[in-house]
Amino acid sequence: MKAAKLIICCIVTALIIISPVRASANGNFTAAAATSRYARADARDIYFCERKDLNYSLFIIPYTYCVEIISTDGDWYYCKYAEDTALYRAIYGYCLSEHLTPVETPPANIFLNKPVTVKFKTDVPAGSLPVLGELDVTAAFYGTYYAGASAYSYVMYDGTFGYIYGANDDYDLNEIPSDTPPDNEVPVQGGGGNSKLYIGLALAGLAAAALVILYLTGRNRHFRPDR
Repeated sequence: MKAAKLIICCIVTALIIISPVRASANGNFTAAAATSRYARADARDIYFCERKDLNYSLFIIPYTYCVEIISTDGDWYYCKYAEDTALYRAIYGYCLSEHLTPVETPPANIFLNKPVTVKFKTDVPAGSLPVLGELDVTAAFYGTYYAGASAYSYVMYDGTFGYIYGANDDYDLNEIPSDTPPDNEVPVQGGGGNSKLYIGLALAGLAAAALVILYLTGRNRHFRPDR
């Protein structure tokens, strides 16, 4: 009876050790990803598109800023960028999920708030009629769009979206959290995860072997050969 209890303890211990570990295809061990509301642009070439087609790209999501995920459609996120404010208007579209990092806790500045100055210049009419000359207005910058070697800025002014010549990529970046765990935590990946798995398998094997030995021993004890 004591031996049986010991074997049961070994099996339970082995199951406890093995169960939290999940192996991924590359040999690392990771936990299941949680569903996130926002995704951060961790590359400088992630386009926000009007449709699920890069030919309908509108602008590049500002680096380290986020989109709000509404739904997932294959390799694409249907998402929202910006909020309705005095200067900005929320827009909806699609982004490829590659290089977008889902985040449980968004940065302090989820969307980039960057007013830009747009200069309007009227043509001078013939004669001596008075003209306004150049007029400066403030527009909302959404992101940069590249067409070959030329860069344009996607902006909105007075409810109308359009492009102005030149990039506006000089803005403050959000701080990207480090993936390094605190000193009192040990990451579960690589060799550490393998060692844990091997120990659990070894204990399970020993427990199974002990069960077989216990079964055979008990059987021999009750066996009485004919004389």
